[in-house]
Amino acid sequence: MKNYYTKYTYIFSFFLLAGLTGCDDALDVDLPSNQLSSSTVYQSDVTAEAAVNGIYQSMVESAYYSDIHTVLGETSDELVPRTGIANVYSSNEIPENDGSMSSMWAQFYKTIYNANNVIEGISKSTTLNPAKSKQWLAEAKFLRAYAHFYLTNIWGDVPLILSTNIDVTALAPKTAQEAVYAQIVLDLTDASKDLPVNYDNYDDERIRATKWAAETLLARVNLYLGNWNEADAHASAVINQSDTYKIVTGLTDTNNPFIADNEEAILQIPYFNVTYTYEGSAVFTSGGTLLLRKGNALFETGDDRKTNWTIDISNNAGVFLGIAPYKYKNNFNDSPAERSTILRLAELYLIRAEARVKLNNITGAQEDINVIRNRALLESTSLTDPTQLSDLIALERQREFFAECGHRWLDLKRTGKLDETLSVLADKIWKTTDNLYPIPEDAIRSNPFLIQNTGY
Repeated sequence: MKNYYTKYTYIFSFFLLAGLTGCDDALDVDLPSNQLSSSTVYQSDVTAEAAVNGIYQSMVESAYYSDIHTVLGETSDELVPRTGIANVYSSNEIPENDGSMSSMWAQFYKTIYNANNVIEGISKSTTLNPAKSKQWLAEAKFLRAYAHFYLTNIWGDVPLILSTNIDVTALAPKTAQEAVYAQIVLDLTDASKDLPVNYDNYDDERIRATKWAAETLLARVNLYLGNWNEADAHASAVINQSDTYKIVTGLTDTNNPFIADNEEAILQIPYFNVTYTYEGSAVFTSGGTLLLRKGNALFETGDDRKTNWTIDISNNAGVFLGIAPYKYKNNFNDSPAERSTILRLAELYLIRAEARVKLNNITGAQEDINVIRNRALLESTSLTDPTQLSDLIALERQREFFAECGHRWLDLKRTGKLDETLSVLADKIWKTTDNLYPIPEDAIRSNPFLIQNTGY
């Protein structure tokens, strides 16, 4: 399997090095002789594309392969420690100096910095292929929007960073979430116009953004904003690409949505020279460091997701402790090749189902829900009451996306159900202000214009 990133390691390592927004020292280092300066990078198509690849590679960080799964899962009602001992996440008592808060914040902004560097460098260049430049700009805008999406949904009002000018970014104040969302929509709309419509340029590997990745994220954003018609339209645009995207059925270890380049995958992130994922090798392993809080009770009898995507966990004495997420399975093995999957088709059906309920298209909502239920070997729903359908969609989202990309935490937030869901759990010390995480102490300390979130 071809890996696009290996041959570009030295070229884009500069961008990874300089990617921490607000860090003057990172910009003052001397470049080793095997690295290129920013001005040189955007003189040739080869090095410019390497810089674009560097944005993706900046996403091979714990924020993307660990924290958004585990931290967001524990602060919701989804994941609990195998030990049964509450930690700062499962109890919702996160301190300002927590290491995961600092790494997530820094790594999302690193992605944004690298995207801004590409946008600025390509926009100023007069020597690059115009058609390729349009695509690369679109990719950078998509990835900038993706990182801003997580930042604003985790922390609320956050600095909106659209420049690499350290004099501006280092002291950037918070931007209202409405304005952050407006920029996300603008970036994704622009990206959708110029991204490729297939993976032909990527050797059919689903490792870089296409038009349909932008449309997927636009569907999600509009769902979060309550724009039901727009969410329906963007989701339908992707679902209608049936020659490219199909729901994976007949789930097995070698046939599932996390296998490299499977037909359900819309965007996956590969790692250097390996065919396994860090999720499978370090996070959701057969040892089960985190368990599903609701355990078997989350699933209906016969749900194929429980059969194929979880594993029973017992202690050394053989006592059953619960079930753990086990979606990624090859754990340092070469086969089957898996990839970290950040966008997949199943989400579009559930987005459209939710939007259709809001638009009183009950039959259409049922059809979309049943695509997901039938894949899980469950019977089709015949519910017609909008409230009952909405509750079923929320449950199917919980079943479909457990331990994936923070979906459960973000779903509870956007639907206003954090308080009622989490305040009744005995192991949580819940306050309404816990709906936002603390801005990292080191970010506050380095930027006097950055105000801590309420409650910390």
